[in-house]
Amino acid sequence: MISQNTSLAEAYSECRKIALGHYENFPVGSVLIPKVLRKHFFALYAFMRTADDFADLPHRPKEERLDRIADWRSQLDEIMDGKAPNHPIFIALRNTITECKLPTQPLYKLLKAFEFDAKGNVHFETFDDLRWYTSRSAEPVGELVLALFGYRDVERIKLSNDICTGLQLLNFIQDIKEDLGNKRYYYPSDDCQIFGVELSSSDGLKSVPLSLISLFELDRVESLIDRGAPLVESVRGRLRYELRAIIRAARKMIEKTRKLDGNTYTMRAKLSKMEHLIVLLQSLVFRVT
Repeated sequence: MISQNTSLAEAYSECRKIALGHYENFPVGSVLIPKVLRKHFFALYAFMRTADDFADLPHRPKEERLDRIADWRSQLDEIMDGKAPNHPIFIALRNTITECKLPTQPLYKLLKAFEFDAKGNVHFETFDDLRWYTSRSAEPVGELVLALFGYRDVERIKLSNDICTGLQLLNFIQDIKEDLGNKRYYYPSDDCQIFGVELSSSDGLKSVPLSLISLFELDRVESLIDRGAPLVESVRGRLRYELRAIIRAARKMIEKTRKLDGNTYTMRAKLSKMEHLIVLLQSLVFRVT
């Protein structure tokens, strides 16, 4: 995968394989992304995905995971210092940063989040503590997407931050069983105490209180999504349609999770292919409020 002879086209092709082989909320696979920008989405996602995978390496010691991320940061430092990269992801990323005039601070923030995950002590006392994490793990993604489309103003970034944090919290709600199994506690301890639940204990995790906490966090998600929604109609072109689709899909997932009474520990809400299609079509026609 690493060669000094890797061409820029080959580097982007490698990033495309990584991105389309495993994408989540980051809209690399969306038909709404303009063709001219897709390679840049691939480069950004490949950088993030690979670093995230380092943080999640199964059965590897914490020190090895942190060393991998440190090396990733070192390679980012090198292209920022003008050194020619050897790794295909960084060959593509350097071109994307230059061609699109992207800010680099969000990339370093993401690495901070991956380091936090790699250390293995994932728990938060308060929502402010959790927001510290999402300001590094989620919000930089929105800022980079806005920058790809030429938007760099503080107000839009602030709205994007709320949307991105809301989306990540929604993922935490959906992934609660897997996260608890991996000893990752994304529900703030303050919230859990309201309902008398200790997430690190196996007792009662399938009980009603856990579902009530999920519903409590879901209200927070909805508030964040609603607060960030004005971003959608403030942008133009395909980004507007993409954001409409993201907001509509999130609100549909919120609705489905409420119909499960918040019980995402034993059941999982998801959109069907038809629902995805409906969301896409509605996003081409109807405004988001």
